Amino acid sequence: MATMKKIRGIACLVSVLAVCLVLASCEEKADPSYEHMVGVPDFEMDSFLATSQLIELEAEGVVYPEKVIIKWLIPEVYEDTLTGTKLKVRTPEEPGNFTVTLQTNAYGYFEQSTIKSAILIDTTSSLTGRVFKGRYITDPRDGQKYHTTYVDSLEWFAENLKWAGAGVCYNECEILQPVLGRLYTWNEATGGEEGSGLAGGPQGACPEGWSIPTAEDWENLGKALNKGVEVPFLTNWAGLGQKLTVEAFLNGAKMWPISPDNNKSNSVNWNALPAGYSLRSGDIYRDFKSYGMWWSSSLRNADRAYYRYIYFNADYCGVNYASIDDAAFSVRCVKRIDDFDPHPLPGTVDAQ
Repeated sequence: MATMKKIRGIACLVSVLAVCLVLASCEEKADPSYEHMVGVPDFEMDSFLATSQLIELEAEGVVYPEKVIIKWLIPEVYEDTLTGTKLKVRTPEEPGNFTVTLQTNAYGYFEQSTIKSAILIDTTSSLTGRVFKGRYITDPRDGQKYHTTYVDSLEWFAENLKWAGAGVCYNECEILQPVLGRLYTWNEATGGEEGSGLAGGPQGACPEGWSIPTAEDWENLGKALNKGVEVPFLTNWAGLGQKLTVEAFLNGAKMWPISPDNNKSNSVNWNALPAGYSLRSGDIYRDFKSYGMWWSSSLRNADRAYYRYIYFNADYCGVNYASIDDAAFSVRCVKRIDDFDPHPLPGTVDAQ
């Protein structure tokens, strides 16, 4: 009899526990903390910013619930968490990485967060490693200075064109203009004019006395790189791309990824950088730190023109063609050496 009572007692206890578990389970499922917000927290911030730049951040994206707690975490600037929909902050004085985390909280909802990072640029010190052994010229239109290099019978810009009368900066970040130059469509670069012959290209976006390289200008450069052996323009120049590529650094980090197939000898101080490209029709920016691309003034047909390119993981300098009014690439200007009385400056290297 005692045994039966004991069994019934245990059964009752099990039943009570089962009811409690069911109630707890229902209670857990009904717990509003398991609901998701509608929308994702977001804010606009350029991927490249200047040091000591004042920027404004504004939280958006979450549409429900209507009232949320907004928190900002900016470890490079503030030790404490900041709150508020809008925030003004000045970036650090030193170049490097800059990270902002946006968090949204509301009672009864999962916390959500978004992290964005930017590279802080100091236009006088962030880019290092380029070698300059020619002279420098000043563009009378805007006062921009350009180092140049002498190759065979031509003088080339040793850095990308930065004239702001046309073109765009990569990712529309103007702080990159003095570092990487601008990206131009073929029509912007050439003014819509084709060219031929040595230094026979149109002035286009170049300073007065300079021109957009023709196929013959590029062939002249290729021949010099190839120890006097001619290389046709419409071929991929095996082994010559690495002779134009420079081992440059942005805030101390290699701009060109490491590759055993490109030794970056920069033998004629042309200082090729991987500035990427743009497709205007979709506001697309791609291949920064992977490709460098430069226009020629030679057309393939009425809608497309030729350009040369260097890829980080190959030794060649390739040739291809693209839309004259959509694709935007870098530009190098060129002129005959006998067009001026050169006064070379002592060779210099970007500070390390």
